[in-house]
Amino acid sequence: MLEETPHADCRVTADGVLTLDLALPPLTAPPSLELRLRTKDGEPTRHALPVESAGADGRWRAVLGAEPVLAEGRWDLYLRVASDGEWRRVAPGVRDLRALLDQEPAAVDGPLAVRVPYRTKDGWFAVRAWLRPALAEAGPITVSPEGSMTVRARLVGAELRRGAAAVVKLRGGGKKGPVRKAELRDEGAGAFSFTVPYAELLGVAAEGQTAFWDVTVRPATKAPRVRVARLLDDIADKKAVFVYPASKLAEATVQPYYTVDNDLAIRVDYERA
Repeated sequence: MLEETPHADCRVTADGVLTLDLALPPLTAPPSLELRLRTKDGEPTRHALPVESAGADGRWRAVLGAEPVLAEGRWDLYLRVASDGEWRRVAPGVRDLRALLDQEPAAVDGPLAVRVPYRTKDGWFAVRAWLRPALAEAGPITVSPEGSMTVRARLVGAELRRGAAAVVKLRGGGKKGPVRKAELRDEGAGAFSFTVPYAELLGVAAEGQTAFWDVTVRPATKAPRVRVARLLDDIADKKAVFVYPASKLAEATVQPYYTVDNDLAIRVDYERA
């Protein structure tokens, strides 16, 4: 029986291979380790990790390979030892995420799979996973005093072709809801940029209400839209880290932000009369 909370050190490679190391008291059998996809209801999806001895000092190792890919969401780490059979959460130890820093978007064959280990708000080990058919990876975002947002990005998993454009769509507006388009500018070396004038986002909500616009890119005239997001680094939750200035317009305050899924969006707060 474990008397102390187990901790897991981890290191991750740029292609998503995750190695976990745990130091445990002497055991009569190898421990069991699994990741559980967090759900609002119902039985969580489980992914068992094979565990091997990593030395005679009570260290154990598990490797989560690049395949199979994890479904998009938040995966919590659980451990069980044979002495009591109880599944328990694992706390994070040392996290070596250097391989995730300053990643250059690369060509991918199939869906783009991203994994970032992180410490939850209540102190447990978890893995944030994304699985996207394609991605417009956001880089620098500049907010102008005149009331606009300029985004520099790179496309992963798709190619820009004739008719490509940035598309900003009102959230909750349905298939025929308000849409604003912006021209893409070639920045060289596979990068592009676009500018969204805030004035074009006004007039869609009543006084005192809030409107949210999701930022996407359409790679070609009839191609599916791709979310603009920031996924290729070591930060699991961007919302509180990348905070952009709010712009005061005549009837509203406008501010770009990252959602809980690290997708880029724009918030428009309409003032009360």
